[in-house]
Amino acid sequence: MSRPTEKSYPFVHARRIRWGESDPARIAYTARYLDFAMDAIEAFFNDRLGASFYEFNLDMGSGSPFVHVSLDFRSPVTPRDTLETEVRIAKLGGSSVTFVVQGRVGDRVSYDGKLVCAFVDTTGPKMKPMAIPPRFREILEADVI
Repeated sequence: MSRPTEKSYPFVHARRIRWGESDPARIAYTARYLDFAMDAIEAFFNDRLGASFYEFNLDMGSGSPFVHVSLDFRSPVTPRDTLETEVRIAKLGGSSVTFVVQGRVGDRVSYDGKLVCAFVDTTGPKMKPMAIPPRFREILEADVI
């Protein structure tokens, strides 16, 4: 399992936009924005909870599938840009986490989003909702806005 880093608030995940993520209009392909948001949230999980989505599923017998996603596009990004996505938590439910994300290039907002994931037990033949483990809830509460 990965080791958590020193926490900074808010959490910001930076990534350079690659040529292969652009379309004939020479801007990032629309569908990639969901990847940008989910990459940032996985980096958040790794930083805050010390594990990636894969490690949660494989090593801990739990998962966090997304059950809702909405994205608003504000301005395009190109392979010249470094996109910084800020990740915050808007709400902690019994088994769900509502994230709000905002991607920026410098001061320019590229996208805003809301994504909801649910903690589930993956040890049986069917996924079942499970409560957010107390050790994770305590850590996640620090990022609730």
